[in-house]
Amino acid sequence: MGTIFRQIKGAFLELFPTTKYRLILTGLVLIAAFISVSELAVTKLFTNIILHEGSMSKSKMLVMVIAFFIFFGTTRAGHFFQRIYRVNVFDKAFKNSPDAIAPMKENWRWSLAFELTTILGIITQLLVIVIFFTYLNWVFGLINLLVLAVTFQILGNLFKKQISTQRGFIEAKRNKIPTSNFIRVGTRIKSGEIGILFSGIAMLGLLGVLLYFSFKGQISASNTIVLFFGLRMQNSSLSTLSTGLMRFARARTNSE
Repeated sequence: MGTIFRQIKGAFLELFPTTKYRLILTGLVLIAAFISVSELAVTKLFTNIILHEGSMSKSKMLVMVIAFFIFFGTTRAGHFFQRIYRVNVFDKAFKNSPDAIAPMKENWRWSLAFELTTILGIITQLLVIVIFFTYLNWVFGLINLLVLAVTFQILGNLFKKQISTQRGFIEAKRNKIPTSNFIRVGTRIKSGEIGILFSGIAMLGLLGVLLYFSFKGQISASNTIVLFFGLRMQNSSLSTLSTGLMRFARARTNSE
């Protein structure tokens, strides 16, 4: 796990050497986290509408439906503009960088920047999801945090091996030792898929815990539905993180 954070920190400081662009990037990451919370809030609002539609007055139902569409539209628009604006930030940050970059390294720097922001956004999103889960049910939130810690440790080990493997490919290229695309691409994909497999196993375990808590009446029906969708979001984020870390390893080693 420590390898992940050390490499992320190193890439962040190297790609964005000025305080201005570090703050802008941090802001974009926080916006992405806010969007993820909003999506869970939208899910919570939607379940309340569905589960209590028979007991609501028409005026309250109308207000909640309008709020649902406003929140949903805002999250979609925010997600779009956040991803588009980061391209402009990269361009300005790279042009204002005091360090000269060789042309052959330029493409790798762009790839590294995209993977870095994606990974930072996912990690922040996962942190927010943990807080949201804990708010809904603190016991389930703590169990989820423990499972995430184990999953991150597994991903960290895979990432560390991938860094070493990618550096081996670069060294082989320098020594003019041919390496087939099957090995170079296959190794990265295999590591990413192994991470996805473990994150899927973690989700199954958490779903089992959620069902147990629901049957025992420790979590309300609406919160159970929200937590279910939250677990799906978390699993999707972990899957993206797994493959993203392997691409990050490739871009990181090639941009060194």
